[in-house]
Amino acid sequence: MSRISAWLPRGRALPPEVWAARHRGLLLVLAAHLVVLPAFAVSQGWSLAAAWAFDIGPAAFGLAALSPRLSRGWRSSMCAMALLSCSALVVVSAHGTIEAHFHYFVMVGALALYEEWWAYLLAIAFVVLQHGVISFWESGAVFDHQSGAAWRWAAIHGLFVAALAATNLVSWRANQNARAATANSDERFRRVFDAAPVAMALVAPDGTVLQANEELRERAGVGAVSFWDYAPVADRQALRESWPPESDGPEQEQRYVRADGSLGWFVWRHSLIRDVASNADHYISQGVDITARKQDAERLDHQAHHDPLTGLPNRALFDRTLAEALERRSESNTRLAVLFADIDDFKVINDSLGHRAGDELLVAAAERLTSAVRPGDTIARFGGDEFVILLERIMSLSDLRRIADRVAAEIKRPFELDGRQRFLSSSIGIAVADGGEGEVTAEELLRDADAAMYQAKEHGKAQLEFFDRGVRSRAVERLEMEAELRDALAGGELSLAYQPEVMLADTTKMFGVEALLRWQHPKLGAVSPARFVPIAEQSGLIVPIGEWVLEEACRQAAKWRAEGQVDFVMAVNLSPRQLSSPELAGVVERALRVNDLPASALCLEITESAIMEDPEAAHRILQGLKALGVRLAIDDFGVGYSSLSHLKYLLPVDVIKIDKSFVDGLLDSRDARAIITAIVQLAHALGVIAVGEGVESAEQAAALRDLGCHVAQGYHFSKPVPADYLCFSQSDSLSAASPALSPALVNPSPVSLKIVRNLSA
Repeated sequence: MSRISAWLPRGRALPPEVWAARHRGLLLVLAAHLVVLPAFAVSQGWSLAAAWAFDIGPAAFGLAALSPRLSRGWRSSMCAMALLSCSALVVVSAHGTIEAHFHYFVMVGALALYEEWWAYLLAIAFVVLQHGVISFWESGAVFDHQSGAAWRWAAIHGLFVAALAATNLVSWRANQNARAATANSDERFRRVFDAAPVAMALVAPDGTVLQANEELRERAGVGAVSFWDYAPVADRQALRESWPPESDGPEQEQRYVRADGSLGWFVWRHSLIRDVASNADHYISQGVDITARKQDAERLDHQAHHDPLTGLPNRALFDRTLAEALERRSESNTRLAVLFADIDDFKVINDSLGHRAGDELLVAAAERLTSAVRPGDTIARFGGDEFVILLERIMSLSDLRRIADRVAAEIKRPFELDGRQRFLSSSIGIAVADGGEGEVTAEELLRDADAAMYQAKEHGKAQLEFFDRGVRSRAVERLEMEAELRDALAGGELSLAYQPEVMLADTTKMFGVEALLRWQHPKLGAVSPARFVPIAEQSGLIVPIGEWVLEEACRQAAKWRAEGQVDFVMAVNLSPRQLSSPELAGVVERALRVNDLPASALCLEITESAIMEDPEAAHRILQGLKALGVRLAIDDFGVGYSSLSHLKYLLPVDVIKIDKSFVDGLLDSRDARAIITAIVQLAHALGVIAVGEGVESAEQAAALRDLGCHVAQGYHFSKPVPADYLCFSQSDSLSAASPALSPALVNPSPVSLKIVRNLSA
């Protein structure tokens, strides 16, 4: 029994809205009966009054079924009584014909729509009681056959109704099972739909959002009516025009507005669900949030196209931006320019204060340059101390010049580094694209601006140079010269010449010799140091070349000493780049050790201006060199920009060399004579040796001797000569340097040939 009880369907299974719809349908059936029933009665021979009287009972039950004050069960019962009454009246109207009884089966089947037990029990009871009572009172009203046992026939009809009820129970149970399965399936779908880790929505073909799962509601809020309402306003029109999507088509990335108002990214995939007629019913749209992936991609893209230190665009992004700007320029026939700015002597900051201070300087410079240009201009860092600026919509060259001057002025303002103010400058090259010489590419424009920048450096730094064809040819020449200079170092084309330094008190005695660099080009012949030294400085080749000069000079000095010439000093010039290298002391120590040369036999010459670029760092380097035991000389003293307050940074030195520009005016200029007198007196006070450079006459030599100068060098005593032509007797040296005895020697350039000078200045 328990299994049968468990199998039997339960009542009250219909949702309220479903019950209400079925109840309305059955009331409509009742209303139709109230119209048809009188007509049927009249057709069966009943009077019109009697026919209309048949409607009284069913109508009364129907009115009760409409009452909202009654419960759902009572209203259902009233409707059932009304319909069963109609069946009874159909039988009575038909004078009990057997065919009329089939109306009961129709009504019982209709009452099955309520899916309630009481409907069947009420129908069985109504049939049995109505058949039994009426047939007992008047058998012809219910049965048109011979009936002697009214209640027996009533029971038989009740059994038929019960059999129909049993059949309906099976159908009811099957429907209930199907609905339960559907409900379970719907519940599983709902749970899966709501609990899905991705955003999901059921979307109508017109874009209306039918349902959104919890993930989508949490991420995008609950206010979306149409699918494109999830997108930001700027994207909605395009999304609306692209709807409906292709079913199971490619994934679509789409921005969306988060619940907090920020923007995120979904990648959507839409699957079309069709109804039984194969018409589009709705879309299942699945969205995976890829905001983090997009942010990572944007961050990687930013890192790939921006300088990590300053945050400025890098070369790759600038090249693309410049190419796009050139396309716009050709279409609008406007002018644009590229400024190539290089911070002068930035390496000194890096080498002296460290890379941290250099980085701080670059960040500060980037901020200043950004503030100096116009909104919409593009500034990029190409690496090191190189900044490139793209200026579009240039109305005139005067406007361009004003912007370039602002850029230069920002770099000239002092920088606060390591607790002190540091003053710097920049060399700026400018290339303009105006269509005057045809269209140029981004690569050509950058090349031209770079060439103009190097031209500015060659003109003395802190300069601004516009590009022209001459700049390009000089740039090409410079590149070729740099490549050939690299080959010259490896191919043995470089050599040293030596110029004596003579004691003025006794010109037969030599104080020392100065090693000077020479380049014998296989095609160009002797190349002036004025041409190749600046290139070596700018390219960094001066460092390996300087090491070679130091090694070769020490080797030659050791050879002379082995030959018995020990009373002299070998003077070797150091470039500013060498001076800034922390490895300099090690290079010098190794050259002395390898050649077994006493440290006191080597004098390293450094220009005053090179030291003053960073006095504190230079002082530390000089102290390290002095610790090795070598002598130190300050070259070209008096032409730098230092003050006497910086003199402490030049110490400790052993030699002060008076620049040739003062010696040239010694006989004719009181100012030059006064300056030399002061330098010589300073040398005596400091206990160091004073050397006059560029002495070209006996009168200059005599005047220097009268002022107390210790040593002199110049053409008056000897030109720079190869080692094989140098004799340690002053008269022999002069003879050896004469063109008659050494026709292979080439007269040196009248300018200073020392590699220590930064000839790009």
